Amino acid sequence: MLKAAVLKTIQYFDVQDHCLTLLDISKYLLHIPEADGRVFSLSEIQTVLDRDLSGEVQGADGFYFLRGRKELVQKRLQNNFYASKRLKRAKRFLPGVRHVPFIASVSLGGSEAISNSKQGSDIDLLIITKPNRMWLGRLAITVYFQLLGMRRHGKYVADRFCLNHYIAAPKTLDADQNIYTAIEYISQIPYFGGEVFYQFLQNNLGWFKKYLHQPLFELKETPPASAFKLFLEKLFSAGFGNWLENLAGKYQLSRIEIQDYITVEPDELSFHPGSKGQRVLKKAGI
Repeated sequence: MLKAAVLKTIQYFDVQDHCLTLLDISKYLLHIPEADGRVFSLSEIQTVLDRDLSGEVQGADGFYFLRGRKELVQKRLQNNFYASKRLKRAKRFLPGVRHVPFIASVSLGGSEAISNSKQGSDIDLLIITKPNRMWLGRLAITVYFQLLGMRRHGKYVADRFCLNHYIAAPKTLDADQNIYTAIEYISQIPYFGGEVFYQFLQNNLGWFKKYLHQPLFELKETPPASAFKLFLEKLFSAGFGNWLENLAGKYQLSRIEIQDYITVEPDELSFHPGSKGQRVLKKAGI
């Protein structure tokens, strides 16, 4: 039961050329239907790795991988080196979103969050906006990163912030539910609006547990919203703000080209053409 789930978890990440720590295995452990509600400790998982999976799984330098795939350890360490510059940028620029109106939370995700970044990668963000202010929030945060010269666009990709996913709080996701997205969300690192992001995870915990046996996340403290941000949000909270929101929405919608894996809903915008997630799931046979 646990043996099969641990092995499948390691196999799932192997197709992404990624090895795991013991804590990673616990956090991303694939769902075990016959053990619903039971929490497996790190020591139980360690015992399975050492006793039951010694023929299929190897360990080195604190990482676990399929036998014969030891090169993934060096690859992960190298990817951590590539990510260091981007994590420094995130720490420098993302807390500044506390001044940006209509933004409730910003978190870092993608390959950065699971320590599988590549050379030349961008920095994926999940942006949660205030209710009924998704279009103005998107406009405001785009201007913020554009002024910083840090927004991904055109040929400017490496080490820049990719603004490709917006959710209007509160939101329980009802589409694109799978192992890949469940891991994507619980791996996020919030830099602003930690309480809002934590509530978002709680709202979606039900379907996370369909794919992950014991999804682990915690409330992380982040900087508070600035007085400037709060003032602007109050100023545009009534009729004039609603008019601007509708105007911003009409303009932005006219510039969006609908295609596969692009979501345009009143409370969600998602731009993932080519869908890396679907490619991973297909490769993993899920």
